Amino acid sequence: MPEPAVKVELGANLGQRDPTRFVLNDAVKGKLDNTEYTLGGDRFFDITDRLISASTSRGKNQALDRIDAGQLNIVLDNFDRLFDPLYENGTYYTQLIPGKEIRISCNGYPVIYGFVDDLDIAYEPGNRSIVSFQAADRLSDLTRNNLPEVSPAVELSGARVNRILNLPEVAWPAEQRSIDTGNSFMSDTDIAEGTQAVSYLQLIATSEAGEVFVSKDGKLVFKARNSPPGSIDLIFTDEGTIPGYTTIPFAELGVVYGTEQLYNRIVLTNDFPSFPDEATAEDAESQLLYGPHSYTVNGLLNNDADDLQFLADFLLARFKDPQYRFSNLSVILDVLSTAQQNAVLDLEIGDVVQVRFTPSGIAPAIEQYVRVIGISHDWQNNEKRINLSLERLDFSLFILDDAVFGILDDDRLSF
Repeated sequence: MPEPAVKVELGANLGQRDPTRFVLNDAVKGKLDNTEYTLGGDRFFDITDRLISASTSRGKNQALDRIDAGQLNIVLDNFDRLFDPLYENGTYYTQLIPGKEIRISCNGYPVIYGFVDDLDIAYEPGNRSIVSFQAADRLSDLTRNNLPEVSPAVELSGARVNRILNLPEVAWPAEQRSIDTGNSFMSDTDIAEGTQAVSYLQLIATSEAGEVFVSKDGKLVFKARNSPPGSIDLIFTDEGTIPGYTTIPFAELGVVYGTEQLYNRIVLTNDFPSFPDEATAEDAESQLLYGPHSYTVNGLLNNDADDLQFLADFLLARFKDPQYRFSNLSVILDVLSTAQQNAVLDLEIGDVVQVRFTPSGIAPAIEQYVRVIGISHDWQNNEKRINLSLERLDFSLFILDDAVFGILDDDRLSF
């Protein structure tokens, strides 16, 4: 099978050391309007030849978790002090500092785009040395951005996300956003000065029953609860080829059946200062069978009491019974064809795939549609592994005319 084409790039401004800098009056490097030799500033430099290992993590592990900043760790060979920030003869001298851009791709597909937080160097006997870069995507920036006092209008959740991103204290570029309109109206409750930007964006997502995260190519993404899924024709299976589908063999599959995602009493309140609305939904039969399991969230932004109640009813319907679910799976890129590798690398948080598994080879097969809620990579020289965290789809968006999600009377209308 073809080896995955991994690429690691570091952003740096090398000044006079930059071999691709624009040189005035040079016959090759001094041509105006060329795209290869340009004026100064940070550009990406390929450091893949020094890569020893890489690991990334984006998304979440459980359906009701909030998504935090994506994380990246790479280990590089530093035998000649190339990545030593104190080595003046090094190519990247003065550029090995926090805040520099770093990105990973594979087969031309983005994997993660982040910014350096820490750089750790280890020196070993025999003049051996390695360096580790720890980085995070731009969602981590929003943990350091505190909002001013804001008096918003009543508006849809997507408009509220854009309002926050437009504030001077955040100033997220418009071209680096992918924001759904949303379904729930957010209240006009004042935002207190000093509120952490990322916490407030996550609160919007919780109130919408949606997601907010940074995509693998660096965009701030807000997905509403009825955001259409993608990649429905992809099947992870132990059965081999299935006609009409792109099939991917998995290396490991995790199965969970129990109460860790069981909630049969839902209590939600909104953030109205004087008289907050409260919505309660509970299932007596589930409580009798499994005991009481409560899920409570206070301070939501839903402006309408009916909307708050719909959200409570929706969560109860999803989580009132224990689920036999595929919680995670992993694939090894090295054993896949290029087309299969690309299909996996193209996945993003929120995409929908099918998992088909025959336990111990004993029929019948178990089939579930699942949503990808987390993507991580663990890449060593001898193996490139991708791990997916999954959410079972018992309830999903109804999509008109879709062969899977367009079936009537199948309990998939959501709210």
